[in-house]
Amino acid sequence: GINFRIQLCCGLLACILGLLLCLSASEWAVILICILLVLSLEMINTAIEQLCNMIHPEIHPAIKIIKDVAAGAVLVCSVMTAIIGAIIFIPKILSIGYL
Repeated sequence: GINFRIQLCCGLLACILGLLLCLSASEWAVILICILLVLSLEMINTAIEQLCNMIHPEIHPAIKIIKDVAAGAVLVCSVMTAIIGAIIFIPKILSIGYL
């Protein structure tokens, strides 16, 4: 869906920025793992939502909680990925002005 496309674009932008900023091997490993985790969790979230819709097509309080928790997992991972990205990218971006 649209969320996966947005996350994929963010991942691609992070890779482009990583190339421009010449990330180390360990920094690349962390960035790629973060991208993998966010995209994988989004896929799992979509699968859970589709399964819930198939099992119980009508609105149901328990199904809402299941969907909210799955979406929350993606959100938590995305926020932590953004923080990790900031830790890696911001010092490199700031150092460019002092070359």
